[in-house]
Amino acid sequence: MKRILGPVLAGLAVLLAGCSVQDSVADKAARDGVLLLGNGSDPQTLDPHLLIGTPESAIVEALSEGLVVEDPDDSTKVRPGVAERWSHNADQTQWSFRLRKNAKWSDGRPLTSADFLFSFERLLQPELQSQSADLLFVVKNAQAYYEGEISDFGQVGISAPDAQTLEITLAAPTPYLLPMLTNTAFMPVNRNALLANGTIGDPNNRWATAGNYVGNGPFLLSEWRVGDHILVERNPQYWDAANVSLNAIRFVPMASEAEETEAFLAGKLHVTQSVAADRLVALRKDRPDALVQNDLLGAYYYMFNIAGPPFDDVRVRRALALALDRDDLVRKTTFAGQTAIGGVVPPGIPGYATVAVPAVEIAEARRLLAEAGYPDGTGFPRTDILINLPQTHTRVAEAVQRQWKEALGIDVGIRKESWQAYLDSTRRRKFTIARSGWIAGYPDPGAFLDVLQTGNLNNDMGWSDAEFDTLMTRARSTSNRAQRMALMEQAEARMLDQQPLIPLFNYTSVYLRDPRVRGWGKSLGGNRVYKFVSLSER
Repeated sequence: MKRILGPVLAGLAVLLAGCSVQDSVADKAARDGVLLLGNGSDPQTLDPHLLIGTPESAIVEALSEGLVVEDPDDSTKVRPGVAERWSHNADQTQWSFRLRKNAKWSDGRPLTSADFLFSFERLLQPELQSQSADLLFVVKNAQAYYEGEISDFGQVGISAPDAQTLEITLAAPTPYLLPMLTNTAFMPVNRNALLANGTIGDPNNRWATAGNYVGNGPFLLSEWRVGDHILVERNPQYWDAANVSLNAIRFVPMASEAEETEAFLAGKLHVTQSVAADRLVALRKDRPDALVQNDLLGAYYYMFNIAGPPFDDVRVRRALALALDRDDLVRKTTFAGQTAIGGVVPPGIPGYATVAVPAVEIAEARRLLAEAGYPDGTGFPRTDILINLPQTHTRVAEAVQRQWKEALGIDVGIRKESWQAYLDSTRRRKFTIARSGWIAGYPDPGAFLDVLQTGNLNNDMGWSDAEFDTLMTRARSTSNRAQRMALMEQAEARMLDQQPLIPLFNYTSVYLRDPRVRGWGKSLGGNRVYKFVSLSER
């Protein structure tokens, strides 16, 4: 097992230089108001419209701010962000947001409603290939504009009648609109910085890099040293700068949960992103003051690439799903309070009936596999499970590998890739089976099911089903919550009958947090509002 990598130690050298013999890096940083965070891996991008993972959003949430921010005390609620207040009509299809007059970009220029208008227009550019564009489809005519049915953005239900007013007209009542607006996709991007580095729809635009990034959040992007750290420092132009406690945040990528855990215990981090599973028992005993466990509104699953054999055959997909003992899998590979799930929508959404964990049916699984042409696994093509590097994914993959071998006689390999390579492989569908997951930014089953619709850029499986799409369209168009939930329950049942993916367990967040870190909050989506975070010396 490796210790802290050299680049990480080098990245902390500045802090070490000011430490006394008794001081740790974290002690010195706490006195200086610098928060040290483990970030799992280097981010793929810091563009709020293009990011898709937690290593990216954790940083962008410090650099940019949307109309509203998540309430750190209750993540189903919001607090004012750039918008100081808002109102809506009786059926909540027309919204008006009043922006702060003192909202500014980090370059000192005023931030106005026109900036949000530009940003939403950019998000809907098809050539941008934003995997979050569909979030805007709740807005009137947004989907029609994205799909080229209309070409005039002025017909989309977003307008800026004056510099401090943004008006949004929805296609149908959207009860989760406000918590959805905390998503990074709804954060504004700076027109001048973006156009100085490319076009509005260029996915390779380099505006979101050190030296080019102009944001509107509580912190500025100061340094980005790949493999070492990202440093953000307090933004004096932020509208609420007087109430930002931290002077800076240093995000440190880590090669493994083990190294991240050791870094925390050695006094080199204030908060980790994860914890080495083999240390949990000891940490629960020795560091109960630092070990934190929260449920997340998220699902961990395996997805199939159904573009070609053998997973273009639903019988094969069903066979592999029926052969898995998910309860046993969770019991033996996860140690952080996860529970097995039967559907892609995890428990925790009021009014929605979550799918029970299915029984293991090995005889039926073998029958289906034989019927598909692979009796006792004979002739089954070479297949790998694609995962990224954290050890948890390896343990789960090895357990699945064993279960499929014992139950079906098939040999499945494991292919490990870095976070960036993994994202690229799944996006380009360079896999047969891949571990995946989804953490919702708002408490609605649509957050999990919308991404499975035909053509959705997050639908990495390439699965398409007209009946599922119709049910989801009907669910979006009704204002009756009970009907909406029932339609989405039917849609999920239809999807599971086709089995493009295998739900395994719900997500939990287990990490180490220095007791000196205050205002961290508890988020179902794993989000952070750093303006509320502070460090005490003791």
